[in-house]
Amino acid sequence: MAMTPDLCILAFMSQMPLTWSKKYAWSKTLSWNGLAPNPNQTMAQENQLSFTITAQQMTDILAAIATLKQKLSFVIGLTNQQRHDMLKLGDKTVGFEEKCATYMANRPDLIPPYIDMAELAKDRAARGQVATIMRALGEVTQSLDDTDMQLSHEILMPDLSFYNNVQLSAHNKVPGAQPIYDDLSQRFPGRKGGQVKPAKA
Repeated sequence: MAMTPDLCILAFMSQMPLTWSKKYAWSKTLSWNGLAPNPNQTMAQENQLSFTITAQQMTDILAAIATLKQKLSFVIGLTNQQRHDMLKLGDKTVGFEEKCATYMANRPDLIPPYIDMAELAKDRAARGQVATIMRALGEVTQSLDDTDMQLSHEILMPDLSFYNNVQLSAHNKVPGAQPIYDDLSQRFPGRKGGQVKPAKA
């Protein structure tokens, strides 16, 4: 029995094998899009996160972020062009910079006269401090991003189940289901320009 493209996409996005809900079961006379009630088996709803941020907590968090922004008064903003044009001190160049710092300290006679060594020392120290701050904030932002991703998954899975059920209902001529399916299908994940990308079961 062939799966519809939408059902294939649902199975792929959930990254879980399709199992039966308590509403549907196989029937010898019915295809995938024509399922019969089956109260004996269920599909468990994955929900790893369950919390509520209170209004006071949100106020405190946003206030703490505002305070942090004030503490980071030394930070700047760059345009995309500036970011593109600037030299980057990354993994491949940090070793070069460390060697330069060592040789500059050992052979000051080779340092060009226009280089302000006091300012260079300040920049090196400040960059180390900024890197420490970035690592600490990175742990927080990564955790927030992970949490957002999990919550998005837990929201989208029921949405996709609802969409699939609406599609099935529209196929079976349930009153009012077709307009809902037509509306949702225009925004269904995996579609471009309202068209379903071909998918294989």
